[in-house]
Amino acid sequence: MAPMAVALILVPPPSLSLHPSQGVTLGDNVTLRCHLPRMADWVRLYQYGKTTYIKQKDKVQDMAEFSLNGIKKEDAVSYQCRYKGMEPAGTSEKSDPVELVVTGAPTA
Repeated sequence: MAPMAVALILVPPPSLSLHPSQGVTLGDNVTLRCHLPRMADWVRLYQYGKTTYIKQKDKVQDMAEFSLNGIKKEDAVSYQCRYKGMEPAGTSEKSDPVELVVTGAPTA
């Protein structure tokens, strides 16, 4: 059998940030920003530990924004994002998780 060359194309993982990053109370609006190292066919937002995504954006340049409006107690979990790169093609690993901490009562 002839030797075979195998090329692994690694797609760098994205990073995820939360805005605002602290002081979130019930009823607030939060934006999660998935920062990409390259253009993507799609970007998906996941709750940490889940295999199905909760939101998706298509054809993204360098950052995808996902809005969570009217924050509820059940939204206070960790989130991750991942993307499918265009050049080279391939799906990234999920980002490091970012935890949404919800404190206090809703703002008046």
